[in-house]
Amino acid sequence: MRQLLAIELYKLARQPRTWLTFGLMTILLSLINLGMALDGRKMFDMVLQPLSEQFIISGNLINGHLISYLALNMLWVHIPIILVIVTGDLVSGEFEAGTIRLMLCTTWKRWQWLSAKIIAAYIFVMVFMVFSGVLMVLPAHIIFGSGDLIVLNEGIQVIQEKEVLSRFVQAMLFGMLGMFTFATISVFFSVVLRNSLAAILASLGVLIVSTLVQTFGMGIFESWQPLLFTWHMAQWQRIFVANPDLNSILQSAAVLVLHIVILTGFALYRFNHLKITE
Repeated sequence: MRQLLAIELYKLARQPRTWLTFGLMTILLSLINLGMALDGRKMFDMVLQPLSEQFIISGNLINGHLISYLALNMLWVHIPIILVIVTGDLVSGEFEAGTIRLMLCTTWKRWQWLSAKIIAAYIFVMVFMVFSGVLMVLPAHIIFGSGDLIVLNEGIQVIQEKEVLSRFVQAMLFGMLGMFTFATISVFFSVVLRNSLAAILASLGVLIVSTLVQTFGMGIFESWQPLLFTWHMAQWQRIFVANPDLNSILQSAAVLVLHIVILTGFALYRFNHLKITE
């Protein structure tokens, strides 16, 4: 199993699309930092103007913590779109290349082969999220400095400077779990559809529909929100409040884990019942 996992990781490292995802994230975060450096002050002056009439605002409010938080808000939907470029091709790419029959004729069992694919996808997601987290925090702090974080979430939340980094790490870990869930969805479609483009489009379709129902339900689909994986993925925002509701965050984490278990089970069942001649 360890050898099989090493083979899958080697395949990922050799694929240009794997490195394309890191390049895209670097470009996106560079554009965010550049935009904030050029026009960030003007934008935040407009946003904070109503507050300045009621409160005395002082200190370095436009700092690296705020830029990192805004980058995370901007990209939490875009990151799955980048990741699916790789995860949606993991199994279907073997079908399209014709190597699936060779793999299934080896001494490895089917569940071992697919499990190695899924674990390799999780390792890729984990490395990508760590890379993205470093790019969000480090350049922003170099350019904008440090300070307390003001968040407009359930009112005005002020997170002290000494607490912000730990909150950010917790949010990234929770976000990583959400990306594991989406990676499992894309691998599931990769097994079922056996076509990379179809698997990528199906995964993005689920993401888009779930996000739209969550965002534009306007009360009509409000009762559906706890059923949407994107709703639970977005619960990382609850970490950036003065007193986070730990029970609510853990419940959302449990729901995401349940999604992973169910989808992995379906994918393994389907893969184990594939005919070698299909």
